[in-house]
Amino acid sequence: VIESVGEGVTDLQPGDHVLPVFTGECGDCAHCKSEESNMCDLLRIDPDRGVMLADGKSRFTIRGQPISHFLGTSTFSEYTVVHSGCVAKINPEAPLETVCILSCGFCT
Repeated sequence: VIESVGEGVTDLQPGDHVLPVFTGECGDCAHCKSEESNMCDLLRIDPDRGVMLADGKSRFTIRGQPISHFLGTSTFSEYTVVHSGCVAKINPEAPLETVCILSCGFCT
């Protein structure tokens, strides 16, 4: 459930129900506009990135030291910070304890 959104995010709002997706879509690159691929140029899986695209910094710390983001979603934490293109908005009536498997678990 979206807790807050950053500057410039217009397609999501607090309270929206979403599923994190590690193969995000910016919606603007050639791959996102293609009917044949969803390997976004901007948000494709990059296990070495570890930071937010906007400023190249992590949003997570432990004992004051930065911790890298994992695959753009960092879903092993209770709260996370993701690019808006790395979530899929879902019906708020869908039971989260059931649909959560559709995010990463089902694909895996």
